[in-house]
Amino acid sequence: MHISLVGFGKMGHVVYRTAIQLGHSIDSIIDPYSDDPLVTSKVLTAESLGSCDLVIEFSHHEGIMDRLEMYQVAKTPSVIATTGWYDKLEEIEEKYSDCEAPIIWSGNFALGVHLFFSIVKEAARLMNNFEEYDAVVQELFHSRKGDSPSGTSYMLGKILTDELSGKDSIITSRLDRKRRDNEIHISSARGGSNPGVHTVIFDSAADSVEITHRARNREGFAKGALRAGEWLLGRQGGIYTINDFMNDIN
Repeated sequence: MHISLVGFGKMGHVVYRTAIQLGHSIDSIIDPYSDDPLVTSKVLTAESLGSCDLVIEFSHHEGIMDRLEMYQVAKTPSVIATTGWYDKLEEIEEKYSDCEAPIIWSGNFALGVHLFFSIVKEAARLMNNFEEYDAVVQELFHSRKGDSPSGTSYMLGKILTDELSGKDSIITSRLDRKRRDNEIHISSARGGSNPGVHTVIFDSAADSVEITHRARNREGFAKGALRAGEWLLGRQGGIYTINDFMNDIN
């Protein structure tokens, strides 16, 4: 594939190295904040994207709407691995449901995470039969992560509210009150260099059942985004999620 990278922070560098190792070509790198000599443009335009097959974006959530519009102007399929924009998710899904250049997004493209999601979904279904267990989500990330909670935790919260009876609200802020019965609370910690740990806890007075995914490095996110990009090429226009990709390869 001929790829344009939008965003050239830590993840952008990992995608760059991984793509080259897998035989892909990086045709352009666009980042307004980076002074890395590999960056080809600080401004996202159809011209700076060039004639690439695909955009892979690990960028900042600010400006997401403008960037999505530019990918459509350039008629370039896009892999959106940027997180922190989910307050606009409904608007984006509605706007791009029948767009010309296909889009795939996820809060986490690591394939192991999506196996983890499947396990959590099945566990939640089982826990509906045991009301003494209550669910909570915890995450730990490196100190430089720019959003909280992570996209992965947001997706876990969505799985739990979809699957657990009586749960219909996700709370991500500090709680200065008792948590309500209908809420799933996501707690976030930031420190050190950890690339990501997510734990779903089903807790009762008698015991606790914990399901954890630990990322060892960032290469898993990069390889997943590249595989999703390969899958996206040739798809009809519209907006896809990682679940579409995972269901198709299973």
